[in-house]
Amino acid sequence: MRFNEEMQAIDGRFRVLMIVAFLFVCLLVVPSVRADEIRPLNTAEFMALKARYAGQPFLVTLWSVDCPPCREELAMLGGLKRQQPDFPLILIATDSIEKRADAAYILEHYGLADIESWMFADAFVERLRHSIDPGWYGELPRSYFYDAAQNFTSHSGVLTRDMLEKRFR
Repeated sequence: MRFNEEMQAIDGRFRVLMIVAFLFVCLLVVPSVRADEIRPLNTAEFMALKARYAGQPFLVTLWSVDCPPCREELAMLGGLKRQQPDFPLILIATDSIEKRADAAYILEHYGLADIESWMFADAFVERLRHSIDPGWYGELPRSYFYDAAQNFTSHSGVLTRDMLEKRFR
C-alpha cells in the first residue's frame, strides 16, 4: 500500500513539473514569433523603405534595447499609436539583428508590436548610418520627420508629444 502512495505522489509531482516546463517553453516561443517580424535593415532596404512612403509625411525613430531614454520615447509613442493608429511611424533598432528577441519584447511591452520595425543588419554599420543621415554619429534616440517630398528634419533626444503634434497636423 505504501508503495502505491509513493508512486502516486511521484506521479503528481511529475505532472506539475511537466506543466511548469510546458508553460516555460510557451513563454520562450511567444517573443521569438514576434521577433521574426522585425526585419533586417541594410542600406538598400532603407532606400526602398523611404520610396514606399514617397508622397506622404512619416516619422522614423531610431532606438536601442540598451538606451533608457529610448524606452521613455517608446512609451510615449505607444500611447500615441493607441490614440492615433494611423500615425505614420517606422521604428529602427540600431542593435544588431541578433538582439531582435529583446527588441520584440520591448516593443510588445510598449504596445508597439504591430508597428513596422527594422533592425540594423548591415555588416558595415557606418555605411548604414551614413545612408540614413550623413550628419548622424550614433546618438540615441534619434528621429527623422520626413515630409511628402522626402526632405527630413532630424531630432536627437527624446521626442515630446507636442513636437509630434506640430509636425503632423
